[in-house]
Amino acid sequence: MSDRSIFIQRLQAARAEMREIVKYAQGNPTIYEPWRMKEVLDHITGWDDAVIASIKSLLAGELPATPAARGIDTYNAETVSSREAIPYEVTQREWEASRVVLLDLIQALTEEQLHARFTFPWGDQGIIEDLVEIFTEHEETHAREIRTIIEKVR
Repeated sequence: MSDRSIFIQRLQAARAEMREIVKYAQGNPTIYEPWRMKEVLDHITGWDDAVIASIKSLLAGELPATPAARGIDTYNAETVSSREAIPYEVTQREWEASRVVLLDLIQALTEEQLHARFTFPWGDQGIIEDLVEIFTEHEETHAREIRTIIEKVR
């Protein structure tokens, strides 16, 4: 299996796990006070969007924007607040759509680009493998935490 296939499979598996959590959460319960399930999905979508922008810059040979350069907490707050008027159903569709775009961009990378160092949304540098690992672990961690939170209140 190629590196590209492994990266795509890893991102798909993390998303499948979170889809199960969304079903398990049944609706829009509070997860991390004050965040409800919607805000968690907005948060994940925001990071997918940032990664998408970085990979598009890599594909274009441009210097990427670093939307999280002022800090991860600041970026999290901004990306969630910018989506607060969006209905939960739209949030879910955007959450799914952003991952499709991300996977398509990984497919579009050349072998050289797959292993090239580039700038991440928060300013650090690494390769696609590093980015995939960070964001699959991010989504998997949220899935585990949310399952635990919901189990405690049921």
